[in-house]
Amino acid sequence: MYLYKIVFPIALNYGFIYKSDEKIEIGMRVLAPFGKKNKIGIVWDEADNAEGFELKSIKSILDDYPLIDSKLKKTIEFCASYYLTNLGLVVRSAFPKRIFEKEELLDLKTTNPNIFSINPGYTLNDEQRAVYESIKQENFSVNLIFGVTGSGKTEIYIKIIEDMIKQGRKAVVLVPEIVLTPQYIDIFSNRFSKEIISVIHSRLTPKNKLDNWISFVKGEKLILIGTRSLVFTDFKDVGVIVVDEENDESYKQENEPRYNAKDLAIYRAKQYDIPVILCSATPTIETYYKAIEGKFNLFRLDKRIKNIALPSVEVIGIEKGSLLCDYTIKKIKETLDGKKTAAVLSNRRGFSNYIVCSDCGYLFVCPNCSVSLTYHKNTNDLKCHWCEARFNIHKVCPKCGSPNIEERGVGSQKIEEYLKKIFPDKDIERFDRDSVLSKKEFDRIIDKLKDGRIDILVGTQMLSKGHDISKIGLVVVSNLEELFGFPDFRAQEKALSLVIQTAGRSGRQEKGSVIIQTASGGGELIEYIKNHDYESFAKKELITRKQFGYPPFGRLVRVIIESKNRQKAQKTANEIAVILKKSESILGPSECPIFKLRNNYRYHILIKTVKILKTTAFLKENVGGFKEKVHFDVDPISFF
Repeated sequence: MYLYKIVFPIALNYGFIYKSDEKIEIGMRVLAPFGKKNKIGIVWDEADNAEGFELKSIKSILDDYPLIDSKLKKTIEFCASYYLTNLGLVVRSAFPKRIFEKEELLDLKTTNPNIFSINPGYTLNDEQRAVYESIKQENFSVNLIFGVTGSGKTEIYIKIIEDMIKQGRKAVVLVPEIVLTPQYIDIFSNRFSKEIISVIHSRLTPKNKLDNWISFVKGEKLILIGTRSLVFTDFKDVGVIVVDEENDESYKQENEPRYNAKDLAIYRAKQYDIPVILCSATPTIETYYKAIEGKFNLFRLDKRIKNIALPSVEVIGIEKGSLLCDYTIKKIKETLDGKKTAAVLSNRRGFSNYIVCSDCGYLFVCPNCSVSLTYHKNTNDLKCHWCEARFNIHKVCPKCGSPNIEERGVGSQKIEEYLKKIFPDKDIERFDRDSVLSKKEFDRIIDKLKDGRIDILVGTQMLSKGHDISKIGLVVVSNLEELFGFPDFRAQEKALSLVIQTAGRSGRQEKGSVIIQTASGGGELIEYIKNHDYESFAKKELITRKQFGYPPFGRLVRVIIESKNRQKAQKTANEIAVILKKSESILGPSECPIFKLRNNYRYHILIKTVKILKTTAFLKENVGGFKEKVHFDVDPISFF
């Protein structure tokens, strides 16, 4: 009889011991009784004994080959340990969910790749070629390509991927957002046969996601493009990992398991002794610091392709309550007359940011979350952008009975409606998470943009996400101040990155322009924006970070305590703070910026440390067993 520890894709940090009459290879999928049902799990380890327990038998072995090898197993265990999360949740995130839902046989036997061709590529300019030739392809290294928007970073790593494909190796390309994958597929399809390109993201059907995953694991596909879960794919025969737009905070998962895909990509590249390439026009301060300190290789691209000038930037004052000033409207009209597209950035979705009673000041707040409800005019309702709940609009104030209910603040819907009144004969589209709920709708807007059939595009931060649309001649930032109002030491970094990235959508084929509307003048950041000078900001920001011990000069762990009962959450937070003060430097406990979220009251404690592994070990040993929910966010990106 053999004993095995089986790990199931559930929120537990341990496996269950089962017996089997036959020897099973570690990493195999099996069907085993779990409660009143049979459940699919993975054979994780051999077990020594289980005295005192009546063991259940494994029902069946589902596949002919292991689902994971020793390196992927080690990655999953590292992820669970470092990020203080459950092993079972990492296992669940690591694979297409159909793997644990269907008892179908997975054919994982390695096959020969599909017949493919490589089209003659773009000829690298001198600046690009110097970077390409300097990146060593044989061994592990972390390489940051720090290039202005439109400088051709993509062409460099495509050339390296081409080299890998010719050697019979594979490539993995991480992108920050699902909505970007169609663009990447188009770019790669122009150079490589579609037959060797696979894509994985959460909007695929469960079957398609599994089929795409299997085709890459088997070797039928040689290039895998997708979002953060790609870091858990089988990397056998992979020769290079690319993390594009490495500055994007989407690489950090904000719910359990809270892992950072960029950091895990570097971990996996080291496992396989292969290079990883990070690309950005605005790298994170942490990445930039590691590059200038020599921990990463730093390669700069200072010029756009074909020496096209970076867009000119104008800063325009705007009165409080205004949407777009007269000068901005004039410039939009000139852009349209020149047969170019104008893009307008709004930091918020919806029609107005909040609804308030003008008589008593009552603010309409989500009953599930401590955030104001956003008015959506097209559906004529109020929506919470955190729990997605929708509510009817009150005709009178529920507090004082006044009918004077006002919409305040500006969202992308309001700007869209405003522009439609000024330019009634123009094609105006909105590009935000409300307007592109489906892949079909996203493709429709992108196709129209490429064809030049959109005159004005109004959008949120999605506008900054690396879209290479040559028709955009003008970018307008509607209100600079809206980008800074967050309780976050990275607020300026994120805002500057957003503006520079969005501005970079302008003038990709010929010089474009940018208008920044500001109510306060914008301060010193305006000079960085005008000069497209992110690096000077990064150097100055490093001085501030060092002074306060923030990353990259220290590490952070956020402890989040939540409960349906406010008093219980506060009590638990205070008890944990007492424990932490014995060993750690902490801030808090305090209410989270969004204190109530999905009917849970939330407190958080921020740990500042220079010995992250010692801190996580202390947390594992000393902070546990509380009745209320306690979550850990190691290296947090968001503080809401």
